[in-house]
Amino acid sequence: PRLLTIIGNLLFHRFEDSGNIADLELAIKNLEYAVQLTPEGHEDLPHILSHFGVVLINRFKRLKKKEDIEQAIIYLWRSVKLTKDGDSSKTHRLIDLAHTFFTRFTHFGEPEDNRNAALYYGLAEQVTPHGHVDKPSFLAKLEHPFSTPLEHVEVTDIDQDIAIHERTLQLTPAGHPEMPTRLKILGDLSFRRFERLGETVDIDRAILNHDRAVKLTPIGHPERLKYLGNLGTSHLARFQRLEERQDIDQAVSNHMYTVQSLPDGHPDKPDWHTALGVSYLRRFEHFGAFADIQKAIANHHCAIGLVPVGHPNMLRYLSHLGSAFLARFHCLRYHADIEQAIVCHQHAAQFTPDDHPTRAGRLANLANSLSIRFSVTGNGADMFQAVMTFRWSSLSPNGPPSIRFDSAIQGARLAHQNCCNISSNMITLAYKTAFKLLPRMAWFGLSIDSRHHELFAARSLACDAVAAAIFLKNHRKALGWFELGRSIVWGQILQFQNPVKKLHAQNPLLAKNLMQVAVELGRDGADNIFYTGSKSDPLEPAAPKHPQLASKWAILVEEVRNLPGFDRFLLPKDDCELLNAARDGPVVVLNISKHACDALVIKSPSMVEYVSLHNFSYEKAQQLRDSVRAILSHRGLRDRYNGRHAEPVLPDGSNGDDAFRPILAELWNSVVVPVVLCLKSTLLTTMKDCVHIRWCPTGPLVFLPIHAAGIYNADGTSTACISDLAVSSYAPSLTALLNSFQPAVTKRPSFKILAVIQPNKSGRLSSLPGTVEELKRIQHHTSSIQKLEGPEATVEGVLTGMEECSWVHLACHGVQDMSRPMESGLLLHDRRLKLSDIIQKPLPNKDFAFLSACQTATGDHNRPEEAVHLAAGMLLAGYRGVVATMWCIRDEDAPLVTDSLYGYLLKDGQPSGVNPAAALHIAIRKLRERIGFEKFSSWVPFIYMG
Repeated sequence: PRLLTIIGNLLFHRFEDSGNIADLELAIKNLEYAVQLTPEGHEDLPHILSHFGVVLINRFKRLKKKEDIEQAIIYLWRSVKLTKDGDSSKTHRLIDLAHTFFTRFTHFGEPEDNRNAALYYGLAEQVTPHGHVDKPSFLAKLEHPFSTPLEHVEVTDIDQDIAIHERTLQLTPAGHPEMPTRLKILGDLSFRRFERLGETVDIDRAILNHDRAVKLTPIGHPERLKYLGNLGTSHLARFQRLEERQDIDQAVSNHMYTVQSLPDGHPDKPDWHTALGVSYLRRFEHFGAFADIQKAIANHHCAIGLVPVGHPNMLRYLSHLGSAFLARFHCLRYHADIEQAIVCHQHAAQFTPDDHPTRAGRLANLANSLSIRFSVTGNGADMFQAVMTFRWSSLSPNGPPSIRFDSAIQGARLAHQNCCNISSNMITLAYKTAFKLLPRMAWFGLSIDSRHHELFAARSLACDAVAAAIFLKNHRKALGWFELGRSIVWGQILQFQNPVKKLHAQNPLLAKNLMQVAVELGRDGADNIFYTGSKSDPLEPAAPKHPQLASKWAILVEEVRNLPGFDRFLLPKDDCELLNAARDGPVVVLNISKHACDALVIKSPSMVEYVSLHNFSYEKAQQLRDSVRAILSHRGLRDRYNGRHAEPVLPDGSNGDDAFRPILAELWNSVVVPVVLCLKSTLLTTMKDCVHIRWCPTGPLVFLPIHAAGIYNADGTSTACISDLAVSSYAPSLTALLNSFQPAVTKRPSFKILAVIQPNKSGRLSSLPGTVEELKRIQHHTSSIQKLEGPEATVEGVLTGMEECSWVHLACHGVQDMSRPMESGLLLHDRRLKLSDIIQKPLPNKDFAFLSACQTATGDHNRPEEAVHLAAGMLLAGYRGVVATMWCIRDEDAPLVTDSLYGYLLKDGQPSGVNPAAALHIAIRKLRERIGFEKFSSWVPFIYMG
């Protein structure tokens, strides 16, 4: 047996050098015979079993026969079991067994293999003594599985692996020959975690580690080209996230060098041709150089030509070639290109197993190609087949959630656009699937910034789904879908503020565990639910705790929902609950979709009516939004640093406010009048008290002043306007409105206003002398004030004061950060009080906030349905209502509004019980009378939310 084992190993080594499969087959025969001849209990048996298992796994990698990997696991497991503790070979055998489980997992996707691999990797580390000369080498081999679909992924596997490899690098001295390999492994793991979680810090870390591996490896070293290619692939991934030109150019350069340097016949050359082709394609898609798409197609053809028919990577190469043909079709409109794309994608999808992770993407590519051909030829069969193929993609069990979600949306839109030729049931099913996948796009394990990034793909889902439900005459379903697609991240954070008293009464232990995880997820620090995703040093070890907690949270919530009476625990409110938003007055959902523009008017908790906005359109809403932005830019009302000190910029001496008149008239005629007609009876019966309408706008309408809509004359007087008929306020969602319905407290002994005043100039910022006047006006109405002025107004001081006071008045500069909305905030003495600071400071049962600053209700134009602004953040933190601003306000206007507003809200220094929305309504009317109705830029930005 010993001689047979030696011969088998020599044959195997010759196979590794030559690639001759005959040597591998002879090696297996010799080792199998050696196993048969070795009796149980013989001291050589573990050694022989180990070698036989390793050779079998190598044949599996070459021929992909499942029985080889099954046998390899059996023999390696026997080898481990027969190896005594303390034997120096045990670590190597545990690693071989773990790697074999990992290999089977990556090919067949069984979660149990994932767990077994992690188990045996962990055991391998444990049996290796600390300080052992080979421990860094052993640690470097602990590559945990990371290919599970996101809905099943144990993110902790990747986190633990990264931690292990970071320890490995710390133990590896400078100049060690294994340093480049270990840097490459750490780069690969960071890249995989970026693929799973989308955190930019991970792809930055991957690029830095791959770059270090390249620089430490001499030119001519056989591994250097692989390191260089991996660096290019990481740059490509970062380009697809950040779209910076230098990344895609670097990806093309690295991949081209790798392809040109590899000799003909090298087994990796087809893969790198494909990588180069993808890089060229991405650069063409973003920058349009025709030479790039030609090179992309040429490289994909090269990859296919270098492998035989039936090669395991052939389907991947075909899929990429199909995408390149489709891109060229968009450019040249050659019919042959779309036909070629469909042929490639059909072949790739047809021969991909149903449970394979890539099937969802290949079906999506096919569906997209069929949809494009339908748009050219009008062939209904293509349309129907595209809708069905999108659906199959969205239902693929192991596909990435982002691809499945995109397929669900694409299928729903295509079905909706062709609703006359397709069943209503298919439209409904497509949107249902998209909403089901939506929480996976904004998974708890991601930072808030990453969740918002992922939700960019869903920015019109709610509006389109509502339009479809209205078309199908299911108005309650429309309200439910409206709520499911709005303020998704806000809704998730609210889950950590949800009371669990009922659960505690039935199952105290489960309630305690749930709240413990909630508290840990809500703690301060870089790894909590409020983490925005940025770190100063991309090489700094990442804290893995948050993804673990997110997974644990999901398990506990599911356990709660299995209890009797808790089946809807922390789930969105149902239709009947949503209708309760109208218990204090009508609520109007304004749905602006490319399919249709409609209004759903909730008149009472038992009545919802549909109103068609047939004279309005998505394109018109965009034009009006862009016109307002142009006016504000022209007048200096969007300047980040002028803020409340903004002044008009009118070289010709004309009245710049005139430009608002046609915009407000269009909103009145096309949006408000149809709603007013629907509410005619309500308005007539409550004229004395002035009915309170709560508006829930969507899409571009979120950025338009519906509360100021009307027909205004040249002198500013109004012929007709909504403010003459009703008090208007806004709500980011129906759930936010319901959460703000707390019993009004007319008087309380502990009433106090926190007044934060920042009058002095700092850096590029203008002085705000009007804030001092605001403080005087507040003091005129009450002495119950906690004042923080100038240097006292620090972030810590303000947050502490907000805990102690039920009202807050913040008079300072405000900034809306369009690139990173969670960084938007109020500029205090020491730093910015960011939106992320506010939402991680739960302030339950707070009454009222006045954000006397600029752009506090502006939001993110790319994600209008998420309401990512300070006013929404204050509602989320626990305030019942918030006065905020749609754009920059002038320093001299704020004191006038402050004086009038608090004059109605306070009586004898205490809350009067007057509705803040009504108080603001009257205060703005007084401001108009003082400064002139025609000065729209001064009085229009003030709004009330809640």
